[in-house]
Amino acid sequence: MTRIRQLGYLGLEVGDLSAWERFAEGVLGLSPGRRGADGSLPLRMDDHEQRIVLHPGRADDLAYLGFEVASDAELESLGATLVRAGFAVGEGKPETCAARRVARLLQLADPSGIPVELYTGASLAQQPFRSTQMASGFVTGDEGLGHAVIGASDPAASERFYVELLGMRLSDRVRIPLNPDFTLEIRFLHANARHHTIAFASVPMPKRLHHFMLEVRDVDDVGRARDRAVAAGVPLTMDLGRHPNDRMLSFYAKTPSGFAVEVGHGGIKVDDATWSVRTYDHVSVWGHQTPSTPRA
Repeated sequence: MTRIRQLGYLGLEVGDLSAWERFAEGVLGLSPGRRGADGSLPLRMDDHEQRIVLHPGRADDLAYLGFEVASDAELESLGATLVRAGFAVGEGKPETCAARRVARLLQLADPSGIPVELYTGASLAQQPFRSTQMASGFVTGDEGLGHAVIGASDPAASERFYVELLGMRLSDRVRIPLNPDFTLEIRFLHANARHHTIAFASVPMPKRLHHFMLEVRDVDDVGRARDRAVAAGVPLTMDLGRHPNDRMLSFYAKTPSGFAVEVGHGGIKVDDATWSVRTYDHVSVWGHQTPSTPRA
């Protein structure tokens, strides 16, 4: 079965590009590149030319998810599988491929209408990546840029799409009864050794994107990023804590677009040969409290 290899890039449509540039570089430690002809701003976090692209616009939300496929042959196979399953799949135009810094891509929408791009041949930068803020650097490589937690209007259909068609595997679930009539369920899926590449919940969300996650190599860089966020007046949507399933120690900050970014360290790795799917009834072992105001 053809499988996607990683979440290789994501695009965000943002209303305040300048605020985002300051936030991305000054708080997150990403490296802005040269703006495109359309005003878009690429962000680096490793040896790739870009991992996140900021597009000017009103949505302040996720614009697309980019998933890497190993080869053109596998991309063809996956595209044919998706067409047989009833999805409208289009070939990316040369100018789109150039903007994404990839050799080739296919475009479609997932069951919730979120734009998905499947690509091969991501371009690497000529210059080494150096963060002005994250001394240890980011955990990327074969695990991709991190993870995204997205909205799913039909969680079962989304699970079939990402598992049966794109080849991800279920890591685990969180099920929390919120009232006698409704139980919140969050499903976590992985494409590689990272605990989850995509997660989605059984509850409507105001935006396509709840948060995206960036993992750093040293726990002190988590603390320093939190300090920078507080110093910059960035609201923390969840303060420091540890998750029970991926064991990530992290905090969540509100981006200039309103959704969150998680900065974390120490996520466990999944070995499909030995992994057992579990169901949790909580999202944090400790911490992850929601502060009323940023605090030092």
